[in-house]
Amino acid sequence: MPQNNQNAGAVSSELDAMTCDVIGAFLDSLAEGEDPGVVVCAEDETGARYEAEFTDDGEEACLTAATEFISQNAACGIPDEGVGRIERYAIAYTGCVEVDGGYANAVLVSFCERGLPCGYSAFVLFDGMGEGDNFMWSDPEPAGEEPALF
Repeated sequence: MPQNNQNAGAVSSELDAMTCDVIGAFLDSLAEGEDPGVVVCAEDETGARYEAEFTDDGEEACLTAATEFISQNAACGIPDEGVGRIERYAIAYTGCVEVDGGYANAVLVSFCERGLPCGYSAFVLFDGMGEGDNFMWSDPEPAGEEPALF
């Protein structure tokens, strides 16, 4: 059972807030015409946060690097950045999801925290990259369970 007495399988308000922050910043970048690549965000139990963008390789290689980063730093944290043992994380990137027999652009996000039985994923549809105020996005939709990186 997680330390904050959340229900088994329920996402804490801290994980929800962190994940929403990551999605919001990602959508802001897309609205301005910038693709941030694969973004990873990690927090320790005190709320100290570390964020990084993986952009030097193709998306699949960056996604692999981001997941390995979380796995490799889960226990010890990121001491040089003032982040202790990773309590929760989110990884976001762009992709496509099938909608009504076609494909639509989406921000895909994976997230988890200690004490959950698994990780989760969600997506946010978007259109109009680089169009500023005309950029459009949907509410987040769940995309399923996935293995935790802890």
